[in-house]
Amino acid sequence: MTYRFVPRCRASGQPWFDSLLEARGITTPEARDRFLHPSLKDLHDPFLLEGMAQTVSLLRSAIANRETILVYGDYDADGVCATSILLDLLHEEGASLAYRIPSRHEEGYGLHERAVREAANKCSLLITVDCGVSNVEEVALAKSLGLTVIVTDHHQPPEVLPPADVVMDPLLGAYPFPPLCGAGVALKICQAMQGLEGVRKRLDLAAIATVADVVPLLGENRIIVREGMKSLSSSSRPGLQALLRTAGTEPPLHADDLAFRLAPRLNAVGRLGDAKLAVHLLLTPDPAKADHIAGLLESANRERQDLERQMTKSAMEQLEAAGTDGAHVLVVHEEGWNPGLVGLTAGRLCERWHLPAVALSVRGEEAVGSCRSIPGVNIYRMLSACADLLVRFGGHEQAAGLTVRTENIPALRDRLEQVISSSADPECFVPSREYDLAVPFSTWTPETLALLDGLEPTGCGNPPPLFRLENASVQSLRRVGRDGSHLKLSLLDPDNTLVEGIAFSFGDTADQFPAKLDLLYRPTLNDFRGSTTIEAQVTAINIPN
Repeated sequence: MTYRFVPRCRASGQPWFDSLLEARGITTPEARDRFLHPSLKDLHDPFLLEGMAQTVSLLRSAIANRETILVYGDYDADGVCATSILLDLLHEEGASLAYRIPSRHEEGYGLHERAVREAANKCSLLITVDCGVSNVEEVALAKSLGLTVIVTDHHQPPEVLPPADVVMDPLLGAYPFPPLCGAGVALKICQAMQGLEGVRKRLDLAAIATVADVVPLLGENRIIVREGMKSLSSSSRPGLQALLRTAGTEPPLHADDLAFRLAPRLNAVGRLGDAKLAVHLLLTPDPAKADHIAGLLESANRERQDLERQMTKSAMEQLEAAGTDGAHVLVVHEEGWNPGLVGLTAGRLCERWHLPAVALSVRGEEAVGSCRSIPGVNIYRMLSACADLLVRFGGHEQAAGLTVRTENIPALRDRLEQVISSSADPECFVPSREYDLAVPFSTWTPETLALLDGLEPTGCGNPPPLFRLENASVQSLRRVGRDGSHLKLSLLDPDNTLVEGIAFSFGDTADQFPAKLDLLYRPTLNDFRGSTTIEAQVTAINIPN
């Protein structure tokens, strides 16, 4: 695939690091200090969240009256961490507690009638985390059964809100930082009930969730993750210690460690089995139990990787057989696909073809699926235009989940094609990659790389700095990795600096390279057998058609 490389930084003649900050909207000394030195004291007043005062009052009343509080979460890393945060807080406050996380396979996302009826026999107060804002009927049922209901969520609220005692979502009202994740909202409850000390105790969990849920790493999220990674590195939680060990992760931590090592392991058990195992891991005080559960998560993650490869291969074969020329959306489905992995498959397809993708697991008369999209195509809005074809749906601009009757899959494909092709800017379908600057590779030393660490945590909203290497001469290349899926490169840049690089997932392009390349990369330190070198981690390569 040939990309349009788009610079984020304008040519200004200023030092390269100042250009990086300017491209991220940091133009004053005050903003620079807040960005490079985020502090918990800069967190917003939690009572600015609409519904926070009522939430705290209802929780404290239930605790004082010895009523049982049931925390209802979600099965992904955000939901698991949010559930753990609230259970940890309320346990410390002396609450009588129960919790429930629905089965991804048997129940799916959000509140369900059976769960509500079961909750009515166990508790007086039901509080959701990372779900609930779209569950109008289920909340109405809970109220009719005599439950006090607090909905805390961060997903897009529908036009009609559920009839809960409180609906707290940072997208409602005038909260100064709306893009919190579910665990971020739970952390704000900790701040409201226990001040910053309550936040400090649970930053480690909130940091993992914030990175895992791909919310912008700016503002409060940047503070949570930056401070949370420090807390995580020295966490006293046996479960997190065991998770770090099994994931092979050691301090100092980076956001990539949370995104690609810790979060997938927490997600794996929910994708394949019971997400409650992840909650047990995060909250257990027993080191031996933590080691055992971490081992189960590791096994689940390996199984998840194998299944994901099989599903993605099958999906790509479907699309290659059907053809994708002229398409504005990709829709694949198969009987028996693991519904917990369809989101990962959709993500792979979206990345491969640069098109919105929907992957559906067919189970008899219904199919459960996930969508991933590209910048410029709001997939939640596109699904809203197909609401009459769907059993249920929910999500964000770039990712969503849905259930559809199997017989409606062809109609859904056609409708999505129609609404996307007629409403999206054609430019968004031209694959592009943003980069910061083109600088000589000789710029990179351990000292200059340390400056880049100041931008951490990087990710959504604060992309890791990318640099362009133009007209680099290929000296050698070879496929590496267990299945030869990666590429090891040796290049010579125009000022005759030798550049060693690794291009993950580029192995199948090994025979396509010309003598000279134009690529985007991240400079990284590579420690091998006691020797430290700086290499280029390649993220995009322009290969002539």
